[in-house]
Amino acid sequence: MTRRDEWARRVAEWRASGQTSTAFSEGKPFTASGLRHWAHRLSKEPRPPRRLRVVRVERRRRVNEPTAPSADASLVVELGLARVVVRPGFDRALLAAVLEVALAAAGGRAA
Repeated sequence: MTRRDEWARRVAEWRASGQTSTAFSEGKPFTASGLRHWAHRLSKEPRPPRRLRVVRVERRRRVNEPTAPSADASLVVELGLARVVVRPGFDRALLAAVLEVALAAAGGRAA
């Protein structure tokens, strides 16, 4: 493991802990100021672009439900862990705004 990787792991653990840098560093082989330094340094590194994925989803029918045309079809827009379900009759302006924000967060790339 490289030095950078070790610090990235430490910083991730610190962020996930919810503790202050001082509390997290207590009793560990690094200082709170070193932890904050690496957190800042790592935050300046370019992040890999996130991918935007849009899939078409059919609503599941119940066993005795009659077959209907695809009027119940939805779109699911996924960006990492975020998921937006778009159903028939959606607000186009709102969807455009959501996609604009999602694509900006993903570095302007769609998969």
